[in-house]
Amino acid sequence: MTAAVRSSTGEAVVLLSSDALRRVPEATLADMFKAAAAVLSAAELQAVHKAVPELGTGLPDFHVRVEGTLLTVYRLTVS
Repeated sequence: MTAAVRSSTGEAVVLLSSDALRRVPEATLADMFKAAAAVLSAAELQAVHKAVPELGTGLPDFHVRVEGTLLTVYRLTVS
């Protein structure tokens, strides 16, 4: 699972399943961007595009477990 969504507080976040350091396949990223466009603003979507290449190079903001799957969560900064 890889997704760009809104958190419960309304901020844009990127979720990565399992190991955050692994590379996400291009097809998965394309699907994520399409889905994200439905819920994020243009500025937030641009922040997702800028952030994705850097995911896994820094520390995640936090981890959550959903139905047994560990998700790594990165908050997006929109400028």
